[in-house]
Amino acid sequence: MKNYLIKPSILFSVLCFSSYGNVSLASEIDDLMSMDLDDLTTQSVTVTTAAKKEQSLSDVPAAIYVITNEQIKRSGVRSIAEALTLAPGVQVTKISEFNWQVSLRGLNEALFNKLLVMVDGRSVFSPLMSGTFWHTIDAILDDIDRIEILRGSAGTMWGGNATNGVINIITKNSNETLGQFLEVAVGEYNYKEVSYRNGFQINDVTTARFSMKGVQSDYYTFNDDEWNSYDISFRTDYVEDDRFLTFQLGGYHTKSEHSDWYRYEILETPFNPNDPMSAVVGYKVGLEDYSRGFYTNLNLGKTVDDTQYEATLWVDSNSRTEPSANGEYDTFNTDVLAIKQINQNNELTLGLGARYTKIKVPEKKADFYLGMEPYRRTSSKQIEREQIYNVFSQLETRLTDKFTSSIGGKVEHFTRNNTTEIQPQARLLYRASDDHQFWAGVGRAVVTPSSVDSTTDLYRLGFVVAPLPNCDVSQQNCYAQYPMLALTAGNSDMDNESVVTWDAGYRGKLSDTLSIDTTIFLSHYENLRMLDNGSWYCRYGECVDGSTQPGQLAVHEFKLVDAIDAQSYGAELSLFWQPVNDISINTSYSYIDTQAECSTEYMTCNSYDNGGYKVLYNLQPKHYVSLQMMWTINSQWQIDGWLKHKSSVSSSLDFYQPPAITTMDVRVAWQYNQDWPLVEFVVDGLGSSTYEDLPNKVPLEETAFLRFSWTKL
Repeated sequence: MKNYLIKPSILFSVLCFSSYGNVSLASEIDDLMSMDLDDLTTQSVTVTTAAKKEQSLSDVPAAIYVITNEQIKRSGVRSIAEALTLAPGVQVTKISEFNWQVSLRGLNEALFNKLLVMVDGRSVFSPLMSGTFWHTIDAILDDIDRIEILRGSAGTMWGGNATNGVINIITKNSNETLGQFLEVAVGEYNYKEVSYRNGFQINDVTTARFSMKGVQSDYYTFNDDEWNSYDISFRTDYVEDDRFLTFQLGGYHTKSEHSDWYRYEILETPFNPNDPMSAVVGYKVGLEDYSRGFYTNLNLGKTVDDTQYEATLWVDSNSRTEPSANGEYDTFNTDVLAIKQINQNNELTLGLGARYTKIKVPEKKADFYLGMEPYRRTSSKQIEREQIYNVFSQLETRLTDKFTSSIGGKVEHFTRNNTTEIQPQARLLYRASDDHQFWAGVGRAVVTPSSVDSTTDLYRLGFVVAPLPNCDVSQQNCYAQYPMLALTAGNSDMDNESVVTWDAGYRGKLSDTLSIDTTIFLSHYENLRMLDNGSWYCRYGECVDGSTQPGQLAVHEFKLVDAIDAQSYGAELSLFWQPVNDISINTSYSYIDTQAECSTEYMTCNSYDNGGYKVLYNLQPKHYVSLQMMWTINSQWQIDGWLKHKSSVSSSLDFYQPPAITTMDVRVAWQYNQDWPLVEFVVDGLGSSTYEDLPNKVPLEETAFLRFSWTKL
């Protein structure tokens, strides 16, 4: 365990200076101390993700969790993705110091395609790769108002990709961020961060803010590969009694450098005739992975009599150079919504939307074997255009004083594969009292078809062991390694992935100091993706179409197929406990079990001896625990701890036996008074030895940093 008490001398100075007085901390801590249980928990929080309208969380007949700004701040995280571990049902795997893979109620893949992620209602889901690049989603954490996590099928309101749920990152209205804010952080592994915000009043009903953030660090803890991230944004809000308008503009730029990166040339003939692999010549070049993006978002609404109207328009442009995800995409999206109070007991929501996307992926070149990457994604169609159209409605009915129902459906058309999907849902809420609510529901949702599995191909350079020509195969020395490309080909004839989820839950205030939220669920998935058995397209450089490849290159082609069905079930629990006024404890627990089935005709499905697609789904951690303790010692000091646990996986596979992982994060904060900077010292993984979040991921270590923030109104 590292000794941080003597390492940062500046921390020692701050601790000593604090003994000179006991002056009131920032007013927010005084407010926190005076809050009751409803204020500290999410019982009284207003949410918008469940029904595209403002409603109390206690009125939502679905599994929803809200991560508040206070929880984010006191968790000590440096990114949005890390904060998601606070919520039940969310699995976060760290794959570098500043990159993560996030899933909800399911297989924790690098790009999870069953989760819709939004920032202020604008989708940041990549139509190119059918997933979310979390390293590109950044903001000043103080700008975030809350993160709403809606678990379960949400296709009726949000359409494609909201199959397992929705994560909506909601930033503060600019009238809540007036004045100037500056934050500076420095830590181990060359970590440096600077954030600045300026909020200002334009007139009595209009405010605005400008924010910028820059991060520089090592990308991994075990080498000097560099990471750089820059984010800039502008927001203005106009609010009157019956109308509002929000306009946002921003962009991001990230760069990761990887020194241990090679390119390869495949020669026509090998240097050594008895060593076919000598036809492959590699040379070290390094890799610079860039991600860039720009967006603009306009949201406006007006209330006329008993009807609320709202319209949203957003445009974005994104690109990335990483070889497996290289490409560009531009999106134009528009939605309109009307919510009408028909009578005292019935409310009708109507909406429609359209999305236009242009995708550009590098074409496969005839001389691809010259200066080739170890892997790369290409397409036979360099430029594609696709549209998505949808219309939906939902009727909310107060059946009695205690029962409320919600019934709705969405019809969505995808031009990529010319399919039309119906995504219905039905939900029921029973309000036993103001403190106790029960709910149940069922819904269907689909995954939006994408280029990654339909029209793009991914090759990986490797080798295959095969007999030398004209050699007695009974002799051991007759075998040699030959260069090989493993090609994963897209398939545009697959059906859309879909899920039907049944869930039920209870949320309630058990006492003045204890509240609880529980959910059970059962989901059935169809048409999940896997690879077929594959076939040899080229052997010894001779291909089935009569063409030849250099260096006796072999090509084995796999094709994506929709051959997996799966079922998952589980339970989720969130609990808030305030044992004394100055200590708050937020706990979440999740259990999930997934069982997959696929046709026996595919060897890649049932081969448990060497892995297989059933293994990928079935052998996942089943238990996840998050326990956050926030202790406000006095008006100057805070000490917070965050325990995270992920269970081990019992497996007969020698190469896949994930151990249980338990880590503890600690945050110590001090502020002399509200005019002084807030000083935070954070240790991520206190006392942890080197570990991997999942097998074959990068090694992680205990890290520490110091952060200073100033707010001037």
